[in-house]
Amino acid sequence: MEKRKISLILSFIILILIMFTLQTSAAAAIRVMAAASLQEPLNEIKERFEAENTNFELEINYAGSQALFSQIKLGVKFDLFLSANFHYLAQLKKENMITKDKIFAKNELIIIINSSSKKVANLEQLLGSDYSLLIGAEAVPVGDYTLKMFNQYLKSISNKEKRQKLKNSFDSAVVSREFDVKSVLNKVKLGAAEAGIVYLSDYSQDENLYKVEIPAEYNIEASYYMGLSQQSQAGAVKFYNYILSTAAQKVFGEYNFKQVQNK
Repeated sequence: MEKRKISLILSFIILILIMFTLQTSAAAAIRVMAAASLQEPLNEIKERFEAENTNFELEINYAGSQALFSQIKLGVKFDLFLSANFHYLAQLKKENMITKDKIFAKNELIIIINSSSKKVANLEQLLGSDYSLLIGAEAVPVGDYTLKMFNQYLKSISNKEKRQKLKNSFDSAVVSREFDVKSVLNKVKLGAAEAGIVYLSDYSQDENLYKVEIPAEYNIEASYYMGLSQQSQAGAVKFYNYILSTAAQKVFGEYNFKQVQNK
């Protein structure tokens, strides 16, 4: 009888320990909202971080920055928001939803062309080729950057008539404005359009695509910002600092992002 009591007590203790372990594991989840263009490097950084910090687990939700912002506004809980621009982070800061923020990576734009289409060397040739063009919607950072880049390009054209002709060609060429940069990339790959404008980091050697670089004089430097939630857990602060580390910055560099210097 005494042995049975001891056995029951031990079983009860083991059950409590298991429940406590499960609760601790769940509490250690770090909820990250990240711009779609960060998916490849951030997945690699996630693996490295979790390998070095086994008591934390990253749950990353990838989407366009504007979609993530909308989710947060609707009440979706998060610990860390990684945005492809400052606009949406700034709005959350105004509402005291972000406690700390910093630039953690930079990017630039390129033109991608489906490899089955004839070669073009620059934006002017592209607009003179009757190609169908995909860009990001204006509410999406890549779409906003694209329009800013194109306006800077137009300003570099001194001839008013030529400038207007190029603007008309651009407006006619755009067949769709997508809500995240991966949609632009994948649709051009599949041949749904002949050309698209994406981030340099989105392009990799692919038999279905070739790239056309945009000159620095009118290209846009895209800055990526991250912000900690007011309700962020200790693990989120650790991951925030890890993203700024030399190891993580090296990963961003391997995926054609511009690394940032953090002192």
